[in-house]
Amino acid sequence: MEISARSYSVDEVVDLAPFKELLLRTCGHSFENEREQSLGAAVCRRMGALGVAPHKSYHDLLLRDQGELLRLTELLTVNETYFFREPGHLNMMVDSLLPEYMAARSQRPIRIVSAGCSTGEEPYSIAIMLRERFGAASERMFAITGVDIDSSVIDSAQQGLYSKNSFRGMEPYLLERYFEADDSGRFQVSDAVKNMVEFEVVNLLGPSYPQRMLQPDIILYRNVSIYFPGKVQREIFARLAELLVEGGCLLVGASETFHHDLGILSLVKKDALFYYRKIPKLVFEERRAARRVPEAPVRAAGRPVTTASASAARVGGKKSRIPEARPPAGAPQPPAPLRIDVKASFDVALELAHSKLYDKALALLDAVIAQDESFEKAYSLKGSLLLTVSRFDEAKNICSTILGRDPLCLEAYLMLGMIARQKGDSDEALKRFREALYLDASCWLAHFYTAEICFAQLDEKRSRSGYEATIRILEKGSLQKHGQEFFPLTFNAEQFIVICRHKLSLLAPQKG
Repeated sequence: MEISARSYSVDEVVDLAPFKELLLRTCGHSFENEREQSLGAAVCRRMGALGVAPHKSYHDLLLRDQGELLRLTELLTVNETYFFREPGHLNMMVDSLLPEYMAARSQRPIRIVSAGCSTGEEPYSIAIMLRERFGAASERMFAITGVDIDSSVIDSAQQGLYSKNSFRGMEPYLLERYFEADDSGRFQVSDAVKNMVEFEVVNLLGPSYPQRMLQPDIILYRNVSIYFPGKVQREIFARLAELLVEGGCLLVGASETFHHDLGILSLVKKDALFYYRKIPKLVFEERRAARRVPEAPVRAAGRPVTTASASAARVGGKKSRIPEARPPAGAPQPPAPLRIDVKASFDVALELAHSKLYDKALALLDAVIAQDESFEKAYSLKGSLLLTVSRFDEAKNICSTILGRDPLCLEAYLMLGMIARQKGDSDEALKRFREALYLDASCWLAHFYTAEICFAQLDEKRSRSGYEATIRILEKGSLQKHGQEFFPLTFNAEQFIVICRHKLSLLAPQKG
């Protein structure tokens, strides 16, 4: 029986929670807050097209029909891109990274993957740059693969037909050299460029990746992770990092750099740009061994630390053991409680944290807090570490403990803001960052993340103000005086400044 199509309103859908959970689990996409409306509209559109009601029936259809799940996903992804977008990283890749690989390898082609390639402008841009630099030989020197979850944009990429809007970042002579206009006013990419790129439909959160994606030298993963919540961002970044050959590079968008500094790959700065590199394991192990820190000093209560040789005394020219004091016969003999030097142990924990040995640092901090519950710095450092390793609920509990002891602790409000942001609660995050700014109007991190949230909400005025404030504060080169002793543990002021300036360049120019 044929079911007639009809229109459904968001009110009729009622409960979007099952759809949000399904899309997060299968595709990694988060639809909280401002993105919830687009999810509701897309669900209603597909329900109307199929004539399926109620919403539970459509949800059940998605569970058993991968094709329909893909069609819904395609409605929810934004595929705005153009040729030579953010050219800084592309130029760095062609001018610096690729010649380095070429000097070290002669057997197989250098493999480049454009992850989240949309309609193909990025991989074709790379192919054009390579032909400009290396000529026709580039066809055998390089293997370029573009992947995206949306089958419709992959179809468009394979066709290689583009409107004028896609060329707003391209020099006119390149358009003339590598494209041919058709009767509709669109432009067809030349076979010379088209033959250099292969395309695949790939879910980055899927169970496996195609052969073409394996062992790449360079992955471009730019302006894609903005769709994903923090946990999914980390999982996909780790999977892409695993794909890379030793010494391979992963390039992300300028605004995404900080969010992926997770200790998985090494962050490298070249001129004013940043990228990630997979350091060979041997080099990493040697570096870690060189930076190994000593264990915390531990001693028994009331008894100085001794060595075996120091426990012997010389009597009459002969070595003789000094008998230890013993309790009366029959008396219970509980083990002597171990005590640690909390200040020295905290310093060791801080060094472990900076060395990214987070589990060891957390264990040592637990010992410090167990012995001295009034050691405030230990709580702040522990909260920062828990946030770093994505143990958000535990970090939130630590923040509550901190604020119970010190309601004016700036770091606790910053961490609560970060936790709320990671969970997609922008309103709560803004509230916490405002509280931080109330305590200290010069808190650069609160300004930065307020700007990031406002930028995502298209609030240009507030985002501009936040980015500009962040630049002003960081250019003064002061961090400790703003109360941020342990959060974040490490930061690169210049990196944040580059991100802020990039975001400001994307905002509309101020009038007047």
